[in-house]
Parts: sequence; C-alpha cells; structure tokens
Amino acid sequence: MSATIPDSMQALVGNRLATARLANYALGKPCGDGVKVQTVPTPNISDTEILVRVKAVALNPTDFKHVDFLAPKGAIIGCDFAGTVAKVGSKAPGNWKVGDRAAGWVHGGLYYDRGSFAEFLKVPGDLAWKVPSSVSDEAASTYGVSAVTAMLALNARLDVPWADGGPEGGQRDSPVFIYAGATSAGLYAIQVAKLAGLKVVTTASPRSHDLVKQYGADDVFDYRSPTAADEIIRAYPQINRALDCFSEGGSTDFCIKVVQKAKGKVVTLLDRGKTTDDGVEVDFLLGYGAFNLPYQWMPPVGPRFSANPSDNAALRRFYASLHDICDQLRPPPLKSIEGGLHNLPKGLDLLRKGQVAGTKLVARLE
Repeated sequence: MSATIPDSMQALVGNRLATARLANYALGKPCGDGVKVQTVPTPNISDTEILVRVKAVALNPTDFKHVDFLAPKGAIIGCDFAGTVAKVGSKAPGNWKVGDRAAGWVHGGLYYDRGSFAEFLKVPGDLAWKVPSSVSDEAASTYGVSAVTAMLALNARLDVPWADGGPEGGQRDSPVFIYAGATSAGLYAIQVAKLAGLKVVTTASPRSHDLVKQYGADDVFDYRSPTAADEIIRAYPQINRALDCFSEGGSTDFCIKVVQKAKGKVVTLLDRGKTTDDGVEVDFLLGYGAFNLPYQWMPPVGPRFSANPSDNAALRRFYASLHDICDQLRPPPLKSIEGGLHNLPKGLDLLRKGQVAGTKLVARLE
C-alpha cells in the first residue's frame, strides 16, 4: 500500500572524491565543498521496509564527520528523521499504515539510497517507532543517534535496567557516571538511568549545571576543574560504570580514573585501541552495527565492521517501547535551522566548529 510517490527527490549528498576525503583526514580538517543538494532516485523499498516522507531531521556530529572523511560522492547524508509513512512493504513488521507518523534513524553518509537529509527515506519496519500526537516532528527526530547511543551504552553495555519493565534485573546498587551530561546523548543517558531508578553523577560546564539537573542528574561536577575526578571518587567510591559522551581529549582517561577503584567499565564513542586500561574494561560503542548489516568505510582499504545482532535486538526493543515511554524521555532543548535542505550545511558547520552546546539542531524539510 502506498501514497503517490514521485520517481525522484531532492537530497543532500556527499560531494567529495576519495582523494579529497583522504586529504582531509591527513590534514585533520575539511577543505572544499563537502555537500550539495541534488536530484536523486526515490528509494525502492524491500518487502520488510517502509518508505517515509521526511518532515524533520536532527543533526549530529557523525553527519559532518561522514561528509568530511567517509561519505562517497553522491551518498545521501543524515541519520535522524521524523515523518509520515508513504509506502509499506508487504512483509514489513510493525503493523504500519500509510499516513502513520514514524521516526528513527538510518545509516546516513554511506549509501546512495539511504539517508535522512532527503525528501524520502527507507527503513526496516521494526527499526522505526510510532510517534504519538503529543510529540512534534522536530522533537521526534531527536530520538535517533543520541537516544539510541544512550540506550545501547546503558541498557545493552552497562547493565542498567530497561525502562520497559522487562524481566531482567540489571544492576541497581551503584550510581552511573556520565561524562558530558549536557550533550544530547548525555541528556538522554541521564534520563535512561533515572528511569531505572539509579543515581546519576555527571560533568558539565558551570553554565549547564542547571540544565543537567533539570534532566535528572543528582550531582554535577565541572569537568574543567583539575580536582573534579578526585572529588567524584571521594564522594562516590562505589561507581563502577561510566559513559563517555565526549570521547575526545582526556575524557576517557577521566572516566577510567573515576571507575578504577571499583575495577569498573567505561563505554566510549571513539575507538581507544585497547579493551583494558589500568584494570578498567573499555568498550568502544559504534551504533551502526544495530542495523545488523556489515559495512566498510573508505572501501576497499578502510576498516570493515560487522553486523551486531544483539544491538539490533536492543534497538528493536527500544523502539517498540518508545511510543509509551517517550513522555518520560524529554528531547534536548531544540534549536531550529530554517531553510530546509539547502541550509543544513550551515548547521553541520556549526557542529564542526564546536559552536553548539546544550541544544540539538533540528530542521523541517517541508
């Protein structure tokens, strides 16, 4: 079943050859024009997928990193989305109907027929969630990369009890430490942990202390203070779980120090290259495995990544429950970018320059 669907659509696509992306990687910064709005074929869906007419998108650092270093020329950019179902595959799970409101995320920046910065996108029926009328398109679009990262880190990696009331017990007897709580992933992680009944300790700049407390943090420390880690250790010596939502500079070392006494575990979002550090387990989380498809960056020479069936199961579980619990998981403060697809590069550049703090950039595409 489907609505009227055009054969082609507008999309924001990568515009760098492999040589330019390699040069960017070597220089550590982008040069030249990285994206352009282009007419491309509307995606064809499989029997298990739905086609979504995109109404709103959220922007993430992974988007500009794909543009600068990873996206093949012509690949559709963008991960997070919200919209309405335009077509349903004959075997698509989820009991979808044309016109239903849907949101989620896709692996943008790698494929020519899959990305959210476009008029239409395709996604497996069980890897999107049904948006209630109480949630705006812009807000719904934020329950993608950031919210899923928080869920995979806490529920699937750090033994935090699930919010859907499943039979698993999870660990409830120690606090969780979240580095960079004012990031979008950090704000979702704070709430995921609080839904499980846990005490949450986090870091943020002083200007964001009130923000993270509004989202549920029990205690917050200034990460720039040279004594912050020692203060956390003294106050919470039993902490044995940490999520590093920044994963640059010295943030992972900070997290390792906090959980070292308890010989705990740290989940980081950038590959540290080792799985143990001073007796602490370090787990690198890359959420794209949740789509359960192998993929490669910069083929044929770049790193290959495997499908992750357990993360796929966790994502399906999270999205199956999100319609009922989204009122308990507030989106980050939103900042809108006007101008649709053509102005998205300005938002990506703000993220690239580190000029976005305490807010989530979103945009309407219609």
